[in-house]
Amino acid sequence: MVQFPDSVYTDEELLTLLQQGSRDSFEILYKKYWKQLFNSAYKRLQSREIVEELVQDIFVDLWSKREVLEIHSSLQAYLFTALRYKLFSYFRSQFIKKKHVEYVLHHSEGYENFVEDQLYYEELAHALENSVETLPEKYKTVYLLSRNQNLTYKEIAAHLNMPLDTVEKQMGKALKLLRIKLKDYAWIAVLCAGLSN
Repeated sequence: MVQFPDSVYTDEELLTLLQQGSRDSFEILYKKYWKQLFNSAYKRLQSREIVEELVQDIFVDLWSKREVLEIHSSLQAYLFTALRYKLFSYFRSQFIKKKHVEYVLHHSEGYENFVEDQLYYEELAHALENSVETLPEKYKTVYLLSRNQNLTYKEIAAHLNMPLDTVEKQMGKALKLLRIKLKDYAWIAVLCAGLSN
């Protein structure tokens, strides 16, 4: 087995090697990003066991789908976007489980109502996506660079050639608009606020 010094290859080169089945490149990427992903998720969940499982799932997916991966941004952005989806799915599942227990304990029609809730939350999973599309273009651009490409405000400012405080204001307005649009989905609005830079 060939050992790759961590500093020799870029993420893009490691990704190419990974897609060719290189376990060494996978281990380097795992060591490089595991703690970053863990720390980011732990801020939201405060549960080491759950966070470790979520992050582990991301790397299991990375390895199992390595041959068909299509990453159009950076690998770092891809991994953090995957983390956001994992967190979103976790919060949604916990909310639905909570409603399920409440209905079963307190309502004879619990299962019927629970099925209705499942359909409702499948719909609202698209609400955030649709709301982002309705943002003014300048706010949407900043929001997507932050969320989809995992860029910091400073990186966004450099990328768009605009002052840092302008980026911060536009992101703040984008999040405010999303919270207003999603006011009927309180838990998603809270998640939007929690995922700010």
